Amino acid sequence: MEQKIRIRLLNDIDRSYNTVIGRNILNKIGNCIKSLNIGRDIFIITDRKVGRLYGQKLIKSLQSAGFSDIGQFRLDDGEPSKTVDTYIRILEKIHDFDKNQEKKIVIVTLGGGVVEDLGGFAASTYRRGVSYVQIPTTLLGQVDCGLGGKVGVNLKEGKNLVGGFWQPKLACMDLAVLKTLDARELKSGLAEVIKYGVIKDSNLFKYVEEHLEQILHCDFICLKHIILTCVKIKAKITEIDERDEKDIRIILNFGHTIGHAIEAASHYRVYKHGEAISIGMLCAGEIACRLSLLSNKAFSRLDNLIGRSGLPTKITKCSLRNIMKSMRHDKKFVNGANRFVLPVKIGKVKIVKDIDENLIKDVIRKRIVK
Repeated sequence: MEQKIRIRLLNDIDRSYNTVIGRNILNKIGNCIKSLNIGRDIFIITDRKVGRLYGQKLIKSLQSAGFSDIGQFRLDDGEPSKTVDTYIRILEKIHDFDKNQEKKIVIVTLGGGVVEDLGGFAASTYRRGVSYVQIPTTLLGQVDCGLGGKVGVNLKEGKNLVGGFWQPKLACMDLAVLKTLDARELKSGLAEVIKYGVIKDSNLFKYVEEHLEQILHCDFICLKHIILTCVKIKAKITEIDERDEKDIRIILNFGHTIGHAIEAASHYRVYKHGEAISIGMLCAGEIACRLSLLSNKAFSRLDNLIGRSGLPTKITKCSLRNIMKSMRHDKKFVNGANRFVLPVKIGKVKIVKDIDENLIKDVIRKRIVK
């Protein structure tokens, strides 16, 4: 059975939209888009792997709904594709599709976090903004990247340093596509679920602890529960702090300050996003312990769950120097002072500013394996 969650953006009816969660709903997406009446010409952005698996199914659904003019761009898989160069290539392909600039284009993103961020950024900037629909196909995308409106690309110096906010007209989470995820990708998404438990919902954290084996075996009942819970949390946060201006949405970045730095320092080729975030959460948790904000018992629960999930807890192929260099490009720094999201218990975090850099270095250094 499908469930809808309405993202209400400061009572802005025109920009509010539905997130639809269900199983085997990809074949209905054409009619869903048609009912929105937002455009007649579809341009799909996906990656090569997802395109092979689900591209034709999506196109068939669109054609059945009466869409006949359909363009497509397939990028290479993975975080190394999330660059300004790829973004420009996407825009050029859209422009070729839109030769006479007479089309009413709707961009449809079909893929994981890289596709969602890149495709959303292209939608936000082509012709100063066109409508788009998100179809995240990874657990990471369905619980985090595929909603909330943050879009952008990486620079070599740091992650998501170029971007903006652009809300979709619809987000569609099809649980059935998760069955084709490999184990590593599923675990990467699970890291973000754990994050939500730490920042906002101790019951979610406990649920993952108690149902970890079923989740890792792609039990759809368990997956639906954790996805619904995460979407509701992010929807509420997005509604009250859409543009990250009130120090509310920042809690979604728990683990991301050091995690993003690890990704950048390893040139986006060693760790998947959730893997780097899992290490970042452990580092943040240890900093919280050292500052007497978090109990050792609570930190042990986080440490144990990340370890049981098969996520990395150590840093390889990455130097402390490069991590610290990348971290200084983090967008959460204000006037050169760092800001960290630190847990005070499972289900609650606080923002702590200007933490001693020697403490940060010491915590990271302990996790580096040479």
